[in-house]
Amino acid sequence: MTADIKKVVILMSGGVDSSIAAYLLKSQNYKVYGLHFKTVNDILFSLYPEKQKVCCSPSDTTDAIKVAEKLKLDDFQIVDIKDEFKEKIIDYFIETYKFGKTPNPCILCNRYFKFGKAIDICKKIGANYISSGHYIIREYSRKYSSEVLKKGVDNYKDQSYFLSYIKKDVVPYLLFPLGKMYKSEIRQMAQKLDLSVANKKDSQELCFIPDNDYRRFLRENGINVQEGKVLDLEGNEIGIHDGYLNYTIGQRSGIRYYKSPPIKLHVYKIIPEKNILVMAPTEKLYSHELIATKVNFLIDFKTIDGLCRVRKKSEEKPATVTKIADDVIKVNFKEPIFAVTPGQFATIYDEDGVILASGIITD
Repeated sequence: MTADIKKVVILMSGGVDSSIAAYLLKSQNYKVYGLHFKTVNDILFSLYPEKQKVCCSPSDTTDAIKVAEKLKLDDFQIVDIKDEFKEKIIDYFIETYKFGKTPNPCILCNRYFKFGKAIDICKKIGANYISSGHYIIREYSRKYSSEVLKKGVDNYKDQSYFLSYIKKDVVPYLLFPLGKMYKSEIRQMAQKLDLSVANKKDSQELCFIPDNDYRRFLRENGINVQEGKVLDLEGNEIGIHDGYLNYTIGQRSGIRYYKSPPIKLHVYKIIPEKNILVMAPTEKLYSHELIATKVNFLIDFKTIDGLCRVRKKSEEKPATVTKIADDVIKVNFKEPIFAVTPGQFATIYDEDGVILASGIITD
């Protein structure tokens, strides 16, 4: 990248957050280049209308163009990544469900595209930085003698979990103008600027399943699982389920029991090759440890006391984390944690909210 520190590429989703991030960068006298990715065919949104707001829709593209024009960005380009996106994200999503695990495609999209392919584009145009409207902080840490990523100040909007799998060598090139701001501030600023997206709803669902019908999507992609047996821990058949793809670890709903169980039961284990669910009482769903593989180390360590988050909406829990192989960690929780789910990401933080590592939870 060139020595011109005033040139930045901003990921423009068409939402209010990236729009305000672009505005703030312009206000700081950066040359701002807007970048908008097309991940799926627009016709998908006509075939399967959105039930809730999703990203990367045709209206998002229109909104991104409007904002770029209003803010007078120095350049704006739309990049088609449909084929690569299918290979890296959609196929991964399908395969993960096929094997009875629960994927998190947004984390991989951030790694491979928003902060992967976008970096390549930065280099081509000679930009020094890449930016977005994510609620996360990048700063220099004296403690670690390096640039780090840490939780945004708005705990409700913090997106550090979703960006925990970004490659370490990308971190120094990142700018996050919203990291120390609150969502309410962003809305107010957008309203004062009279941006068309000021009151636009935040995206909630996956761009490639706009109607949020996972069963329909998986069926159309060759995975059509029928009803199957539900067993208890002793191997007794106690009910029927609607296909293992529709369940995740810890789930209680959607089981048709032959006889109403006397205690609460949760999905304890998924056996995809036999289309079987194993149910267990609540206390059996608590784990003292987990193993995560394909770990992305933003800060290297051998053993460390930190905090671990195992899904997007969960709280971080105190744990001792040990690196047991080049890309494998073992997490020992101080107190047992509920419903550790294979396929999800375990993200490790220090006491200050700095991301240390993130990996995929195994069985």
